[in-house]
Amino acid sequence: MPYDLRILEHVVESSPTGIGVFRVNDFNDLKSIQYVYINRIILHEMRKTKEEVFGKYIHEVAPEAYEHEVGLQVIKTYRDVALFKGNINLGVVEYSNSEVAGLYDCSVHYMYDNYILLKLENVTDVEKEVKERTSDLVQKNNELEHFSYMASHDLQEPLNSLNMFVDLIQDIHSDNVNDELGEILNFVSESAKRMKKVTTTLLDYNRLGIESEIKRVDTKKIIEEVKLDLKQRIKKSNAKIYIQQDLPELKAYPTELRLLFQNLISNAIKFAKPKIVPEIHISVENKNGWTFSIRDNGIGMSLKENENIFSLFHRVDKSSDIDGSGIGLAHCKKITELHNGKIWVDSIEGKGSTFHFNINT
Repeated sequence: MPYDLRILEHVVESSPTGIGVFRVNDFNDLKSIQYVYINRIILHEMRKTKEEVFGKYIHEVAPEAYEHEVGLQVIKTYRDVALFKGNINLGVVEYSNSEVAGLYDCSVHYMYDNYILLKLENVTDVEKEVKERTSDLVQKNNELEHFSYMASHDLQEPLNSLNMFVDLIQDIHSDNVNDELGEILNFVSESAKRMKKVTTTLLDYNRLGIESEIKRVDTKKIIEEVKLDLKQRIKKSNAKIYIQQDLPELKAYPTELRLLFQNLISNAIKFAKPKIVPEIHISVENKNGWTFSIRDNGIGMSLKENENIFSLFHRVDKSSDIDGSGIGLAHCKKITELHNGKIWVDSIEGKGSTFHFNINT
């Protein structure tokens, strides 16, 4: 054998990826597919020797492949690639015989005439590790959600007690409370109220999707209901809300979808420019599910803020006098994920924001 061919053979034999060559002798007969060559990796996975495989037909060496749906799919792929002269990535497939079972990343490539090339990699351990890590993450996430629920729930009672005692002190000693003590008591009371608002919002965040079920809803009707809920804020700000006429009916969690629209419309009013009438445009297109857009002419935000805006307790401007807990947009993100969608924002500081989200239920 020429020196160069010996090097090539050594490279193929030593490859960590399984490599096989097959010949499809008759496109109309799946049992006509023949082993031409396979390297040591595939031989090891099959628990076979060269003498048992080379030149033999698949139905002779691995008859079990014709008895299972996945095996038959792979064999049909060999035929299709040889016939149509293309490449097909089958992704992760399962293979087993009496001696071995595993998961393999598999792709099939056209070579020439009736010959095709198989690339195979054992990913059993990788897939197992991914599943274990995913399972651990799900468990830890559930534990974290349970902890945050319990923590925020258990904080309600002492906060209620604190507010009650502050009110009691102010009532009993109303004649003796000087300005300094009154200021301190007011500070304690307001701090407790803010903390209660945060814990209540956390409770709401953890309840999202738990007791709801998907129903067919009219999004135009939901937005009209949200406008009624926000009637006083809309009136006070003189906000103008423009709604696309042909809003769809779709399947969604009704309460959560209503909260999503309410948060985004409320934010558009809240973050308006000083002395500028808020203008809010709501539109939708049938793209990647139903994709809604809520555009405003408010203060906008920087690109840096765009990246973090949907995180829990993140506020656009911590030094601002605008009230907020930093949880509203985290609610929005969780709600869109409940609907197999995502939420994102296009914004320019000083020129307004457009929030987009899609619904894929």
